[in-house]
Amino acid sequence: MRWTGGVGGACVALLFGGWASGAQAQTAPLVLANGAARVEVARHRGWAAHDLRALEALGATVAEDRDTAAAVLFGDTLRFRDASTYFRTPSGVVQLAYPAYRADGAFYLPRSFFTDWLPARYGERLRSDAPGELRVRTAAATPAASGRRLVILDPGHGGVDPGKVASSGVREKDVALAVARQVREMLRDRGYVVHMTRESDTLIALDDRPRLANAWKADDPAALFVSIHANSHRRSSARGFETFFLSEARTEDERRVAEAENAAVQYESGTPASADPVALIAASLRNDYYQRASNDLAEVIQRSMARVHPGPNRGVKQAGFRVLVGALMPAVLVETAFLSNPREASLLGQGRFRSDVAQAVADAIDAYFQGHEHLWVSRSD
Repeated sequence: MRWTGGVGGACVALLFGGWASGAQAQTAPLVLANGAARVEVARHRGWAAHDLRALEALGATVAEDRDTAAAVLFGDTLRFRDASTYFRTPSGVVQLAYPAYRADGAFYLPRSFFTDWLPARYGERLRSDAPGELRVRTAAATPAASGRRLVILDPGHGGVDPGKVASSGVREKDVALAVARQVREMLRDRGYVVHMTRESDTLIALDDRPRLANAWKADDPAALFVSIHANSHRRSSARGFETFFLSEARTEDERRVAEAENAAVQYESGTPASADPVALIAASLRNDYYQRASNDLAEVIQRSMARVHPGPNRGVKQAGFRVLVGALMPAVLVETAFLSNPREASLLGQGRFRSDVAQAVADAIDAYFQGHEHLWVSRSD
């Protein structure tokens, strides 16, 4: 591979492997949205670049100020800074081949961002039929259109509600968000449509979480809701993993976990600090079909978690979780490990273990969809 001069040549080789083919056509305009937009090449700094606002032809919303710019594309917010070779995405920081920059009243990104990174990151949403050409996939061209698979991930707690806190300082809200973000990226890489009830350290009301899930689901039959948490117990020796679905608690331990998670309502302005468990169960009766499906999903998650978790498999359980009430889809709550157990709290603080848990949850969701297609057919008849 050969390239000439400029900043960040090594980055081109590492991050944008298709640069050689792109370089041959770098003087050609960028063609977007099946020819609806043709964006000329700029060479203010010696390398090929395009105006950030070209993303608007793909449905993005773009905002700029003197030193920064942001684009919301397919639900993701991408943030750029003048003179920086790095930009932020919901899943982390990415390095550009050349710096973003401002010139002539516009904000420019290197051409390889458009020709290489975008189609690689959003392959399920964008088509690149030739170098320098991008268009949004139509419903007919999208494999998911004939059976879209939607997953709503719900990282527990957030904002002023830390959830459980280990003696070491590891907080449930941070663990839940970190795991959920990784599950999201793993599922998106497999072609799933994934939403998160929160993508940052913010408080979302318990009752609003299933409402958001139902709004995202709309008329799609193939959807799941997975709420991610970490456990706690008065005995520090308690350890392991368990997955709950919504139904009447059968044991004192099931009631304990539900009461602990439902207590998050105390952080919500204008909301009662307690929930009537009888009312919770009454509200869930109309979802009897989803109860059975949720039980199945919980079992698949437990089997998958058992392959990576050093603690005991505490099994599938049921209780009146407020966050699951009203979800018009299979819905479960995963307790990944015990923050009250020093060893498991230490594991939850480690990126490797969180990645293993995320992989187990993503694999379980994938396996559930593959093995339960009959559920989606029966619900859409």
